[in-house]
Amino acid sequence: MAASGSFSGSIHSGHYVLRVDWTQTKNISANTSTITAKAYLVNDWNLNIYGRSDNTLTIDGTAQNYASPAISGTGTTLLGTVTQTVSHASDGTKSLNMSAVFYIRATLSGTYYESITASATITLDSIARASSVSATNATMGSASTINISRASSSFTHTLTYTFGSANGTIATKTTATLVSWTPPVSLASQIPKAVTGTCTITCTTYNGSTKIGSKTCTLTLTVPASVKPTITSLTAVRVDGDVPSAWGIYVQTKSKAKLTINGAAGSYGSTVSSYSITGGGYTSTASSFTTGFLNSSGSITFTATVTDSRGRVSATATVTISVVAYSPPSFASYLSQRCLSNGTANDDGTYIRGLVSYSYASCGGKNTVTRATYYKKASDTAWTNASAAFSSGTAFTFGGGMISTETSYDIKYTLTDAFTTIAIQDIVSTAAVVMDFKRGGKGVAVGKVSEVDNAFEVSEDWDVRVYGKLLKDYIQSFIKTMYPVGSIYMSVNATNPSAYFGGTWVAWGAGRVPVGINTADGNFNTVEKTGGAATVTLTTAQMPAHTHTFTGSSATTSSKGAHTHKVGRDGDGASGSSTYTVHSAGVSGAGGTSPTGSAGAHTHTVTAQGSNASTGGGGAHNNLQPYIVCYMWKRTA
Repeated sequence: MAASGSFSGSIHSGHYVLRVDWTQTKNISANTSTITAKAYLVNDWNLNIYGRSDNTLTIDGTAQNYASPAISGTGTTLLGTVTQTVSHASDGTKSLNMSAVFYIRATLSGTYYESITASATITLDSIARASSVSATNATMGSASTINISRASSSFTHTLTYTFGSANGTIATKTTATLVSWTPPVSLASQIPKAVTGTCTITCTTYNGSTKIGSKTCTLTLTVPASVKPTITSLTAVRVDGDVPSAWGIYVQTKSKAKLTINGAAGSYGSTVSSYSITGGGYTSTASSFTTGFLNSSGSITFTATVTDSRGRVSATATVTISVVAYSPPSFASYLSQRCLSNGTANDDGTYIRGLVSYSYASCGGKNTVTRATYYKKASDTAWTNASAAFSSGTAFTFGGGMISTETSYDIKYTLTDAFTTIAIQDIVSTAAVVMDFKRGGKGVAVGKVSEVDNAFEVSEDWDVRVYGKLLKDYIQSFIKTMYPVGSIYMSVNATNPSAYFGGTWVAWGAGRVPVGINTADGNFNTVEKTGGAATVTLTTAQMPAHTHTFTGSSATTSSKGAHTHKVGRDGDGASGSSTYTVHSAGVSGAGGTSPTGSAGAHTHTVTAQGSNASTGGGGAHNNLQPYIVCYMWKRTA
């Protein structure tokens, strides 16, 4: 391609040359070029001729005459100048033929020459047509800049975009070369599983109403951080269990909570792919789940989020519940001793004076405790209800004067609240004596009447020392050695261990399996750390790696060899009243058949297209190990 050039033709061994010099002047908006052609005679041998008026210059098929002057002597003579406007192709390119004729009409060295000619095919410089376009990457909902590089200031441009299946117009026949565009956030719907996508911008160039051409560019659109899944609310519903529904409260270690994520939704085409609920020592990946027993009291806040198909996490939704403290009733102290009817302690009394101190959880005034007193002879098995309630720290009298001085008695005090009954036993010895030998037997007792053969008894009012300690202190110290504070006690009996061992015990580990500490594992590096879930929904990343194979882009069935297929009537031959005819196949009548034409040995090709069928429901699977349920308690004091 060129914007100027030269070509020539000659006669008489090149001593007379017709040279044409040409130049191109472009009209970008009109998509035309003006060609100026000048014809010269270059001769180094002498020449004397008159002027000529019928010479021609032909440009792109259009011939024009030019008049040449008279010539004498040698040198370079301008014969004439011609201009011609030519149109370029729609893409701005142009090739054309150019030729010139000069009528010399001269006899040179005895030979007559009518004319000198010259011709050439030339390719002009292309005229820039469709403007180029570029754009900066952008975030949906935020402005980006589109840059248009145009060949003519008279050009206008229409800008359009495509993104997935969405499309739209940004500007129509704008004269601007810098166009601001804010991609709508709604385009996020086109990429529900990604946060970025490729947008194509098309710039169509116009010269007036004439469409010149189009060019495109691409940019990356990013879904703004504000586009994420949402949750309407997280709600909690009491699961009362053993708690009377009329109480209307959560009770520590007795109540559960059902947590539900409400209104979870993706944003701009995304879908919710996973759920998370945490709080109260529990976690779940389900949209709704029921906790185990709530082991702490006070305010418990549960937090929920959802994750969508873009991997974006929603803002948190929370719900706070108030859990009323609860611990089983417990005895702080107890004392049972013989007394007189007026409650005065007396070793020979036939009444019993009881003094019991206890505590229980009132659960905000909802819980009450029932107290009962029982007694029996030490040798009996059946208990007698003393029909004597008692108050903590207040002495009371029971037995009705029927407590024999010759017999020891077992005393039992019980406390019963809405959930638990605990009992504690005491012994009231016989009447006090220094020493007694069993009448008619072989027993001996100190501080009481002997009641048992072949036994040495000591009154409960007397102290016995073991290794320098009172026996009761020795027993207590032994129990503390067995179950120090922090010990865990397991039983299938619901009775609080304080009834057996003293101290303070709380229910522990409801709905959970203990595991040994492992400081090297972040899951198990702290005592009483909780974790795990009863059900788990596998993510795509957690699925075992696998493939669905279809070898190559197509597969071919095995060859069956030459064969035919029969066409037959499928009528009600039993009646003989129906006739079906398959035209052009020769099948007629109730039982007629006829084979199709043989196709020869052949195969059928199956082409891979689309995807294999999907399967699976995406539900959670049970994550529970084999287990057995019991009561567990932790000593806290």
